[in-house]
Amino acid sequence: MNAFIALLWRRLLVQMALVFAAALGTLQIVALRSCLEGLAWPVGPAHRRFGQVLAGLLVVLGVLGGMLLIPAQPLTPEQLVAVLLGGVGLALAVSVTGAATRLRLRRKVRQVRLLPGERIEQGPLRATFRAPTPAESAPAVCVLPDPTSPREELTELTGALAEAGLAVLEFDWRSLRKVDRLTLQGAVSIGLSWLAQRKETDPGRIGLVGVGLGGDLALKSGSTDPDVAAVLAIEPVLGRGRPGPGLEGLRGFSWFRARRRIRRWRRSKVVPELNAAGAIPVVAPRHVAVLVSGRPGADEDQVPEILRVADGWTLTPCGHPESVAIARRWLLEHLR
Repeated sequence: MNAFIALLWRRLLVQMALVFAAALGTLQIVALRSCLEGLAWPVGPAHRRFGQVLAGLLVVLGVLGGMLLIPAQPLTPEQLVAVLLGGVGLALAVSVTGAATRLRLRRKVRQVRLLPGERIEQGPLRATFRAPTPAESAPAVCVLPDPTSPREELTELTGALAEAGLAVLEFDWRSLRKVDRLTLQGAVSIGLSWLAQRKETDPGRIGLVGVGLGGDLALKSGSTDPDVAAVLAIEPVLGRGRPGPGLEGLRGFSWFRARRRIRRWRRSKVVPELNAAGAIPVVAPRHVAVLVSGRPGADEDQVPEILRVADGWTLTPCGHPESVAIARRWLLEHLR
């Protein structure tokens, strides 16, 4: 009896392993074809062809092995369900965990070290100021992270702007106990006023750049402050109906992080209160652009100007050089 049970378990485990291989390979093919980096493991979309070859071999292994074993050792319906659920579930878990681990390791490798800046604390404003070189009458920009993700790292974007000769005031939302529209807009107003009074900056050439919900805040603040010369919103939310499976900017996140970001946006009361879509016509007479993911198209005449990162992930500017380059180039063009 014990020998029969052991043989049965061995058969189930072998067939579950074959289902796991086929399911993992299928997931990787879909993830690599759709550039879903949060599921693509182990190589990611950067080495798409190599990853598809590995995934194809897994699928072939699983299918051929199943075709050889199932006719010789048929399973009962209950056993078949258990094998399918176990193999597919394990494949999904390995894909998500592996992709999350790879993304985390890649962020550590690409981490940009910036020189310490001047710490600013005034009312709700918590920010770091990096003076330009030469430090006199230079264009300036406020960098607004997503307030629903206060620990977002934007060091590569901030570093690129500072190296380009811009005075950079990078906001920090981590000290805010309650994220609401009035507090956020108040902090931005204080930051803009503080920048305008510095001798290192030119008060007529101050811009705003925001990421995610920070992009909505940049559009709203630009519409209420006529002294803002240019506004760049990187993948703004624009409304609660915007976040969803089709949001290209979330491709660069792990699955867990993407779902957490969408959930925070949908639950946030700040999104409808900012009404960034309604603020665009107000700020449009000045320089305003939205940076999103997707293939370039003929939309230069649109208001606002649409900037696209081909097959990119604009919500991760600290890890996507093309997003950083486009943002830097646009801001230099309209603030110089």
